[in-house]
Amino acid sequence: MQFTDFWIGKIQADNLPEAIDAAGLIKYLSVFTSDEQCFHIIYQWHETTLKRTGDWWFPRQELFKLIQSKVNKKGRLTETLMHCLVLLDTSEKKRVTVAEDRVNIQIDIMMHGGPEQLVSRRDALGILVIEFLSNIKSTRQRDYWSSFIDHCLTAGDVNAPHRKWWKRAKELVDRIEPEQFIARLRDWISFCQGQLMSIHSGRKQSFTDYDIDYLSAINHNLLKALIWCSAIPDNKTLLDLLDTYIPWAYKRKGSSGPLSVKTGTACMYAYTFLSFREALTRIARFRGLVRHSATQKSIDKILHGLAQQHEIPPHQLEEYIVPDFGLDQQGMLRVSVGEMTGVYSLQDSGKLALYLEKDGTQLPAVLPATNPALKDFKKLAREIDDTLSASCMRLERSFLRQHPWSYTHWKAFYLDHPLVRNLTTRLIWNFSTNGIQVAGYYYDGNIVDYKGKRLVVSEETQVSLWHPMNGSMKTVKAWRNFLSEHHVAQPFEQVNRVTYTPTPDELTDGYYSSRFACQVLNRDKFRHIISQRGWTLRQKAAHNWSYVPHMALMEWDIRVNFFADKKEEDTVVTDLLNFYREGVPLALCEVPPVVFSEMIRDVSLFVAIAGTTELHNR
Repeated sequence: MQFTDFWIGKIQADNLPEAIDAAGLIKYLSVFTSDEQCFHIIYQWHETTLKRTGDWWFPRQELFKLIQSKVNKKGRLTETLMHCLVLLDTSEKKRVTVAEDRVNIQIDIMMHGGPEQLVSRRDALGILVIEFLSNIKSTRQRDYWSSFIDHCLTAGDVNAPHRKWWKRAKELVDRIEPEQFIARLRDWISFCQGQLMSIHSGRKQSFTDYDIDYLSAINHNLLKALIWCSAIPDNKTLLDLLDTYIPWAYKRKGSSGPLSVKTGTACMYAYTFLSFREALTRIARFRGLVRHSATQKSIDKILHGLAQQHEIPPHQLEEYIVPDFGLDQQGMLRVSVGEMTGVYSLQDSGKLALYLEKDGTQLPAVLPATNPALKDFKKLAREIDDTLSASCMRLERSFLRQHPWSYTHWKAFYLDHPLVRNLTTRLIWNFSTNGIQVAGYYYDGNIVDYKGKRLVVSEETQVSLWHPMNGSMKTVKAWRNFLSEHHVAQPFEQVNRVTYTPTPDELTDGYYSSRFACQVLNRDKFRHIISQRGWTLRQKAAHNWSYVPHMALMEWDIRVNFFADKKEEDTVVTDLLNFYREGVPLALCEVPPVVFSEMIRDVSLFVAIAGTTELHNR
């Protein structure tokens, strides 16, 4: 029998108003029905809504309170009322909200008893926490821990704790024995990491009665709060434990994505209590694991908050997080590899050298690939190479930078940095002192011009990356000769950089450039190169492969859009490039020359690298 038919019959039999709503039904169940009638009505409601929508829409919290009041009146939980509670349980749902999970916990407490903390008993972490609380012998410590867990359960769905919440958390943690607190958090976090590893390896969880991927909604927030609080005891070992947890939290599980983004981001917050440089390094390293834009924004917000706390401008953040990997000022690193020494060397020419030596003598042979020490050494070398490539890309983007560096800052983070120095000493820079700007190059311990004449710099000197558009043809040619004479291989094209200016046709059109339109590109290569060049890819519509790669130039308040449309399954066709400021199209004549040149150059690279021999006819 359909629920509507049942309820209409009930209305007619009991002379109830036909327009009765959910609130009226609750009142009816509480006043006019026996336990058996209550169960029958809830059962019909449950079955009917499941058949129609596959979900619940009746007021579970109100129904639970109704059953609770009936239990209180009777002084016991009857078998019929227990069946009513079972109907309210949402354990078979794939996704359970925190509110639904809270009702489930209340049902568990009423049916099975136990501590009153709203910790879900439907995953392994909840069982561990409840057993721990039950086994604490000291009444005082049990109360302290219970208060702390209760507070953690109020964390909600935010990515970082509010100031008031954090202040209270510190007060509660200070009352707990430090060694016990550290040991317990270490055990719980390690256990949850093991759960994640088991899930990713394909092993089934023991809690098969409940359809839970990793943790129930409430316990997921509990773990997030526990990770936040791992920063309170000022215990570096506890924070180091997060290094192994984060990759598993952010690791994708099939098409469903990562299992625990919220706890991974909680680790980012906990890192902010480390020293400034170490916190930035760790957060930046793990941010690279994240592909979801909303999660990236959450982590960026934490990074910017950390920078603001230490009065660091946001555009300088990346400079602080480049590690030196233990390289000396000559760009050399020596690592013990068994009985030998692994040597990583960054040469002045920009070339890399990787070899083994013993007793100061370079060895021609290589250790077997199975040697663990050699594997670690090669892994470290790859990390250095990747960091060097990222720093090179960041430096190249400095052409578009409006804010110059102070000489002191530039010297500390570029010229004297063991890794970035290799790039800095092969580039030409602008040095501006008292309004006078001169291009210079670091050579033999001094800053010199293209004639080899030493330039005078001071702490007041401002430094920026030299762009050939800002120099005359004579100056550009002189610098080319200088670098050629000294056999300098630049890390990217600078003195030989191709520059672009708007053509007469483009200035006539006014607001867009079609210079590289109608080019057929390989889709996968295109997507790879735009990401590599720092553009953001936005798909125009879910039903096709149309793209709008864009670049947001925050310092110029300009957004650059480059349009491309699907041609075949694996190709795209290029279209227009245009510029916007505050959402309004910007005339090409108003676009700064360096910005126009660099954006057109990027598009030319897209075409050169991803292009095919085919041209598209409109």
